[in-house]
Amino acid sequence: MLGVSPRDSVFRLARLRLADGVPMAMERAVVPARFIGDAARVSDSLYAALDAGGWRPVRALQRLRALVLGAADAALLGLPEGSAALDVHRIAYLADGRCVEYTRSFYRSDTYDFVAEPTLLPSARRHEEGSPR
Repeated sequence: MLGVSPRDSVFRLARLRLADGVPMAMERAVVPARFIGDAARVSDSLYAALDAGGWRPVRALQRLRALVLGAADAALLGLPEGSAALDVHRIAYLADGRCVEYTRSFYRSDTYDFVAEPTLLPSARRHEEGSPR
């Protein structure tokens, strides 16, 4: 998925997101080491660290589904084992198509409400409105 060989190093980063001290989400990211160089470069934001090195993702693919939390992840999120959560998988890509990040996140289902508003590119909207291409 990341396009790395078995000899390539990767960084595994984990973050527990809090709001007013309450656990909201658990994120686990994997990034090829060549895009970070030194794990100390990642402080508050993985994307800021990637951007600082000239490796800014330009697109991502996300998949959301519901799941039941196991004991360890439920404990991290302050929930009883077996609680429902949103399981989000994200793969981010560079402009040249290389995968720069894979992240799996668990979001508390009792605190998140995901809303999406897909839009068409301007060229596609003109076609849909009856204008010639």
